[in-house]
Amino acid sequence: MDELTQKQKGGDNSVNLQAGRDATFIHIAKSDEKDFGIIDEIFKSVIKSLGSSESLPNKEHINLSKKIEINFKDEEERIRVQEYFKYAYTKIALIEKRIQEEDSEVQNDLHGHLFQRYNSLKDEGLNNLQILEKLFSQFIIPDKKDNAEYTNLTRAFILFFFDDCTIFEKTESEK
Repeated sequence: MDELTQKQKGGDNSVNLQAGRDATFIHIAKSDEKDFGIIDEIFKSVIKSLGSSESLPNKEHINLSKKIEINFKDEEERIRVQEYFKYAYTKIALIEKRIQEEDSEVQNDLHGHLFQRYNSLKDEGLNNLQILEKLFSQFIIPDKKDNAEYTNLTRAFILFFFDDCTIFEKTESEK
């Protein structure tokens, strides 16, 4: 009887584990859906502020650690940028997916706009970490700057363009 009770409890626990997995999956799906809504809002804000588009060459993803090393000479800066990526990493894939949904003209507009903003800050003589953080603050929707979801997704938006070499220096393999 004792053995049967344990088997029944094991069965109950299995059911509970599966229910927990289902709930986690539903939570993740709802979280992604919410993130896409925020991403859309950020996109609309950026697209609304776009000037002219520039044609940019096709890009490949590169070794991120090499790119960070090239652009951030100070170890503390590298660690900080790695932390930005760590917290925004899962969101970058959502950004990439959302960008791919746009037609090529909008994609070019986004790349051209980020490239122009990056170069304007570079021309001001800011160091790379200052440029990166300034871009984060320039692209956050003003009334959402205190919202953690929006700030993280905005960082992911900028880091996507860092990763795909629209902004900052390229590695040798990317050149």
